[in-house]
Amino acid sequence: MTLYIIDDITKLQAKTFFQENITGGDYLVRATIRDIAEKAGVSITTVSLVLNGKELRIASATKKRIIEIANELNYRPNKLAVGLITKKTNTLGFIVPDISNSFFGELAKGAENEASNCNYNIILSNTNDNPEKDLEYMDILLDRGVDGIIMVPSSVSAGEILKKCYQLMEQCQKPLILVDRIKMGDKYTSISVDHEMGGYLATKHLIENGHEKIACITGPLGMLNSRLRFLGYKKALETYKIPFCPRYVEEGNYHVEDGEVLAEKLFKHGVTAIFAFNDLMAYGVYKAARKLGYKVPNDISVVGFDDLFYSGIMEVPLTTIRQPSYEMGEASVRKIVELLSDTNATNESIFYKPELVVRSSVKKLN
Repeated sequence: MTLYIIDDITKLQAKTFFQENITGGDYLVRATIRDIAEKAGVSITTVSLVLNGKELRIASATKKRIIEIANELNYRPNKLAVGLITKKTNTLGFIVPDISNSFFGELAKGAENEASNCNYNIILSNTNDNPEKDLEYMDILLDRGVDGIIMVPSSVSAGEILKKCYQLMEQCQKPLILVDRIKMGDKYTSISVDHEMGGYLATKHLIENGHEKIACITGPLGMLNSRLRFLGYKKALETYKIPFCPRYVEEGNYHVEDGEVLAEKLFKHGVTAIFAFNDLMAYGVYKAARKLGYKVPNDISVVGFDDLFYSGIMEVPLTTIRQPSYEMGEASVRKIVELLSDTNATNESIFYKPELVVRSSVKKLN
């Protein structure tokens, strides 16, 4: 049985808005302001003013009576009705590729906290790094009437699918914020760390510890964040006059399994260090090393990127590049609320400074 909760005032609007679903549904009509007004013997306008805190000229006894009746009838305002009338639901969509990755978990926590501060709610969608889900969930969220969407695209998002995502947002005239895995220029607001600087800092740290045979496991090089980290890696080699070796580069997909498989290939080239483009792939390097009898950092040094929670409590704590994920989540909500509330607000690119977090996974060579 499908259950829909609607009231008399919005039945026609709700039927239009959800016409396909309402057919055949069962209606549970709940208390409306009209019910309260009839029982209190006052006008609908008076009830509306009291329940919305705008009752300055209404007698205290009347206000008390209205509130008592509202509580007695278990009255709750119909958010759908309000949204249909005001064209605003105070709800945001938040699309992430992998909620099991604590980077995205922290990102979502920061967004939820700021949304609460701004009197917004968030609907979270997890795509499991499936690009087709990017479009599917965006479509679902827009059907739910969200005011805007914050999105971290899937790591393998195809250009055509992303193009459809952007077209959909433009058709609905809703703001879109891209976080971390930025793909557009200045068309939409993007929020990310300075990926190139992060790649440079990670590689520089290895070089300053005496390493020259430095491999890297990139993310998908079709993603701008991966290309920028790779550029930072190459710039550090160039700065210290270390020849770039294509054999030391393997393209991964930001998952533990990629790190493990690709690290085994890189070990065969005699590298002394591996820069993994995220912490999950760095964990995969640890797994490969353990499988082959290598020890971190004695036999292989490792640097990651993200600074996930587990990186600091591993048996050999991981040296990594910290991204301020919680702060980035907060910033994404602040910006989308600004775009929704200020007609003069414009899209922009917001960059955070990466931080090298030195732990125990890099050996200093003589």
